[in-house]
Amino acid sequence: MLEWLYKDMLTFFPEGVSTYSKQLDDMFAVIYWFSVVIFFLTYGLLIAFIIKYRFNPNRKGYHFHGSNALEFTWTLLPSIVFILIGLWSEDMWTRTKSEWRVPHPDVSVEVMAYQFGWNIRYPGPDGVFGKKDRSQMTPSNPFGIDKNDPAGFDDLITMNQIHLPINKNVVVNLSTMDVIHSFFLPNFRVKQDALPGQWIKIWFNGFKSGKYELACAELCGSGHYSMRGEVFMQSEVEYDKWLDEKYSAIKANLLANPPALPTPTVEEPAKESHH
Repeated sequence: MLEWLYKDMLTFFPEGVSTYSKQLDDMFAVIYWFSVVIFFLTYGLLIAFIIKYRFNPNRKGYHFHGSNALEFTWTLLPSIVFILIGLWSEDMWTRTKSEWRVPHPDVSVEVMAYQFGWNIRYPGPDGVFGKKDRSQMTPSNPFGIDKNDPAGFDDLITMNQIHLPINKNVVVNLSTMDVIHSFFLPNFRVKQDALPGQWIKIWFNGFKSGKYELACAELCGSGHYSMRGEVFMQSEVEYDKWLDEKYSAIKANLLANPPALPTPTVEEPAKESHH
């Protein structure tokens, strides 16, 4: 426990492995150390004044009107600091959160949170996501994949495990089946609430292979503790190999159990009426 007395918070961060994790950490470090300096400065002055102006029966009190210049100064300086930090953080916020700044995806996946786990959807071998129909959402069809859309027959769905290639722009389309969850990838500095009925885009680019934690950072119910998944960042060769194995199994299953396509309805031409 003694290490908490001399270590700062930054040493407890997990390793950052996304392209923007360092910029976020640098911004956090500046705000953190600025807060530390202000804390010791203000409390140092407070303790000094308590000691200097402690009770003394021989000291006479006097009325002091204050200083407008001093009041103006300690209002202006913090305002300038907060405005600069706000502008800096606004740029980082839009870069990482705003949909209009999401880069072109090299890999797209959909994530559907639920009590208590994560469903992950990849487009099938055709590279196209099947259409979604919310009225068709069930525990066995969490994404509401339209059963009448052939593009969705070969989509790949996994649970609590995401496989992704390194050095690629990954775009995650996030939603939830029930309550609010929070998609949290500590190593990638990604945290985004998932809202029922909405799809929210997240992006990141991981540059280091390995297994990383996927957690829910929102208290979502009695089983919240069990919402732990895994993210496997792999080389492009390893990722393609994993994907090919999954796609081969899907193709074999479709050949053995071909889905029934809806029968198209043909409208008969209206008969002409003769008068």
